[in-house]
Amino acid sequence: MEAAISERPANAFEASTVESRLVFNGGQVEVRRYEWKRPIQDIWTGEQYLLDLPLSRRPAVSRAAYVDAGTNVGRDLGHIMFVPPGRHICSGAGEGQYRALTCLLDRDMIEGLLDGPANWNRIRLARGLSLNCPEIEWLLMKIYRELREGGFAAQLMVERLAGALAIAVARRFELDISEPRHAGGLAPHRLKLIHERLAAEQPPPSLAELAALCGMSVRHLSRTLKAETGMAAAKYMERTVMERARRLLTERRMSVAEVAVNTGFSGTNTFSIAFKRVMGVRPREAMRQLV
Repeated sequence: MEAAISERPANAFEASTVESRLVFNGGQVEVRRYEWKRPIQDIWTGEQYLLDLPLSRRPAVSRAAYVDAGTNVGRDLGHIMFVPPGRHICSGAGEGQYRALTCLLDRDMIEGLLDGPANWNRIRLARGLSLNCPEIEWLLMKIYRELREGGFAAQLMVERLAGALAIAVARRFELDISEPRHAGGLAPHRLKLIHERLAAEQPPPSLAELAALCGMSVRHLSRTLKAETGMAAAKYMERTVMERARRLLTERRMSVAEVAVNTGFSGTNTFSIAFKRVMGVRPREAMRQLV
């Protein structure tokens, strides 16, 4: 972790506490608690691939931009922030506090899978600052649970999960080809509509509703959504809804019954079963893990 933040000014945050850290073959992972008493802005870089997953709500106006000459790419931060090595980032946020899991992967973890160095062009860079990928988020949460709970061969398990994470990153950004395809055929405004609807605090939409929202046929949306996410449309929708449910449980501290209603389930039992099938733990276990 220190390799990624060492170039930040010492006064960039007024309080930062490392709760836990694990160094493994190929990188390291840590959970850190941040607190800012005033809005901040910071310029930093790192020599490893960085994935930042907030474990609580990000502070208001969290935003980042590349300051490398010629890139001119900036975004409001999404649920995951991904930054390749060697890139200069300007990031900022309003006052507040949050906890985050930060995973650092050595260059060889990802680029060793390729025929040569990764081509981080504008399209790929823009995707990283606001990354919405349930598979990558699931792997990061599995790493978090190993870091939090430990247990037999925890370090080996984290190394294996980190290897799977490196493959997921290479697939997500299509690093095996010289130029990435354009978001699986989905125009940015359509992808934004889908993400906003799936994140809305109302019962989940049907695929037909999403297709109508995008002005597409169900068949075409299913094909392009799978190209974009790497998952069948129904599976992607279910995982996205359960990721929202997890955030309602852990960030908003809503009860299991309230989240079940919010996500369109008829009762807590059916919701709990679906949540465990997708997330690997029951809702109450997820709430305890993030205390």
